[in-house]
Amino acid sequence: MSTTTSKATPGAGRKKPKGNAVSWLDERLGLGGLAKKQLRKVFPDHWSFMLGEIALWSFVILLLTGVFLTFWFKPSMTEVEYMGTYAQLRGLPMSEAYESTLYLSFDVRGGLLMRQMHHWSANLFIAAMTIHMLRIFFTGAFRKPRELNWLIGLG
Repeated sequence: MSTTTSKATPGAGRKKPKGNAVSWLDERLGLGGLAKKQLRKVFPDHWSFMLGEIALWSFVILLLTGVFLTFWFKPSMTEVEYMGTYAQLRGLPMSEAYESTLYLSFDVRGGLLMRQMHHWSANLFIAAMTIHMLRIFFTGAFRKPRELNWLIGLG
């Protein structure tokens, strides 16, 4: 038995796969370092950095609920007599657009929920966008190298 021990080098037992398409691209383009740098970025702790994400996801909800609502809404100003399930308005003249809205609210399963989600996500979108733009302006986050991002956001 010997009294000397050799120092083990970390990763000596591991072999890198050769001939891999990703490693081939990384050797030529050097994007591995960029990817590692981007993955190491930490999301800021302050709550105001979430305003952009809140605006984005409320816009996604707007798109999804808007597509749902377009299946039943009729944008027509033709005057019709209401004969739907809402008894208080039965027999009254109204536009076909309003009648389709009442039909959507009372007769389509989940229609009123979709209308409310669309309404509140639109309000949340406007509020989040306004506060987000104010935060960007007052913190000076529009400066170089983000001028183009600021101009796109204003547009």
